[in-house]
Amino acid sequence: MTSGSGRDTVSVRRHNLRTVLRYLHLNGPTTRTQLGKITGLTRSAVGDLVAELAAGELVSESDVVTEFARSRGRPSLLVAPRGEAARVLAVVIRDDTLRAAWVGLGGSVGTVAEMPHDYAPGDPEPSLDQLTTLLRGQLRDSRHPPLAIGLAVPGLVRATDGAVALAPRLGWRDLRLADELRRRIDVDAPIVTGNDSNFIALAEHLRGAGRDHDHMIYLGSELGVGGGIIVDGRLLQGGHPGYAGEVGHMVIGDAALPCYCGGHGCWETQVAADAVFRHAGVTVTGAHARKTALADLLARSEQRDTEARDALTAVLPAFAAGVATLLSLFNPGRVILGGVFAHLLQHAESDLRTAIAYRRPVLSNGPVDLVPAELGVQGPLLGAAEAAVDAFLAGLRTGSTATPRAARGADR
Repeated sequence: MTSGSGRDTVSVRRHNLRTVLRYLHLNGPTTRTQLGKITGLTRSAVGDLVAELAAGELVSESDVVTEFARSRGRPSLLVAPRGEAARVLAVVIRDDTLRAAWVGLGGSVGTVAEMPHDYAPGDPEPSLDQLTTLLRGQLRDSRHPPLAIGLAVPGLVRATDGAVALAPRLGWRDLRLADELRRRIDVDAPIVTGNDSNFIALAEHLRGAGRDHDHMIYLGSELGVGGGIIVDGRLLQGGHPGYAGEVGHMVIGDAALPCYCGGHGCWETQVAADAVFRHAGVTVTGAHARKTALADLLARSEQRDTEARDALTAVLPAFAAGVATLLSLFNPGRVILGGVFAHLLQHAESDLRTAIAYRRPVLSNGPVDLVPAELGVQGPLLGAAEAAVDAFLAGLRTGSTATPRAARGADR
């Protein structure tokens, strides 16, 4: 045996534990036999891995013979994630609300706790105090500590260290959000932070309209434009410091229009709420008033109000130009639309597809696969949960310390 073989054995076991647990998390109850096919391991090896995960309260086994285990030979036990005990805590930060929910392995979402977000532009302290109150309440009411905590933020998050580099609507800059919260709450679990639109893309890829699509793009529009890009089944982060996917700031608009990001000519200035308001001939200031005005326009459009629908569909040519650009750059198998963009797809699909086709390169054959987002307001919450599960799995160990209970002050 070489000096490194012991470490190699441990690494292989960790990999196998993660593979089994991730499969169960994404696919639900599975027989030991099927887990053996997925991992290429023997029946006894799978049993050993399952026993370790069960000891850590991460999975459970049923001795009931299921319909897909009825075959010749010994029946295969059914392994399931223990979503009631093995959970992550997902948090969504918006400029108007803070939301949190426990999400079990397997994707089950518990009751969502919500509170108004009374933030002070440029000063994160009031927000940190409110987040601390929200998180302490969730932790106090749980019998088990979280496997990890995921935070969805409306801004740029550095992939290198998880700091919020810029949340423009909140006025945050270079905020080490995870570190600040860790100082305020009693938890040893990993805390992972990410851009809310990236998290929506991740959630739609794993549990929504992007399932079975390893190359996809999510595009959503409310007051601004958000997006996330999945390439080869992984969220695209780009090089240091990891700001890829800021599709709203593609410079394909009118260079005379300033963007809140500090640039000019951003796509967002042509297709987001302010563009809709310009076409509607209304002037709205303040985040709350703008959200109310946009919701009113959408509601009126749903009721076939001609002026409201005209204002919304007026952004269609610029939106089509942006989609065509992204199709040329990434060649996704599917484009998923949320917010105002989903409204355009619902009420002006034919015109939208025609406009995209007109702008697409000739070499891009076939119709683009445009679909509405499936997860709605749960998207960023589920995305934060998936990122938290990833963080937990990355730190999963073998042997007696492999379990989440090793945070093990455990029951609260």
